[in-house]
Amino acid sequence: MRSFLLIALLLCAACATAAPVDPKGAATANLRWRAVIVAGDDSLPVWENATARMASLLGSRATIRRFSDRNRAIEPASPRAVFGAIAGMRPRAGEGCLLYMTMHGAPEQGLVFAPAQAVVSPALLDRVLNQGCGDAPTVAILSGCFTGIYAAALARPNRIIMMAARRDRPSFGCGAGEVYTVYDECLLKAYERGGTWAEVANRTAACVGVRERQLRVRPSEPQLSVGDRVTALLAR
Repeated sequence: MRSFLLIALLLCAACATAAPVDPKGAATANLRWRAVIVAGDDSLPVWENATARMASLLGSRATIRRFSDRNRAIEPASPRAVFGAIAGMRPRAGEGCLLYMTMHGAPEQGLVFAPAQAVVSPALLDRVLNQGCGDAPTVAILSGCFTGIYAAALARPNRIIMMAARRDRPSFGCGAGEVYTVYDECLLKAYERGGTWAEVANRTAACVGVRERQLRVRPSEPQLSVGDRVTALLAR
């Protein structure tokens, strides 16, 4: 597996404009989104199903680039194309960045683009988010096993990072016959209810806990990092 650090070095830097803030410094605007949505594994339909549903829910409130190695009607999820899209988001005033990646994860490495056998390292993802989003409000949803590895590397005052599992735990639902993974199903339901992104994350984690108790599996313990400038950032 390769970290694709060279790709990050080749990507051009991008400027971003911050959203309006309240007197306490927390972004509160119900923003439009520059979104990159990625199903990074073609072995099962669960990841493609989740990204298709999220794109539908975002609708006209987002400018979306969607990637998949399973759906030939949209852009292939090659690491170079995905990282280039993230670096090119460049939100304007009244816009924020939204990144949603769902795929398998590898212990102590990160999310994995399965066909390319390329690992998305925390350092690389931090770099391309900086290039594409700068100080603009940013939400990164990282759905896969062991994704807690991203928590420290991606933490910034302008970022909300939602991760499907602790860095040493798998997440569940990657089975034949499943429509979504457990985390993605809970996320999509929580997002539909609206509220702040922090509320969406907390509802998602509670739902995951219920489903995992029903499945009688070891808790994945979804992780959340909320920067102090985006504590009140609305999801929808």
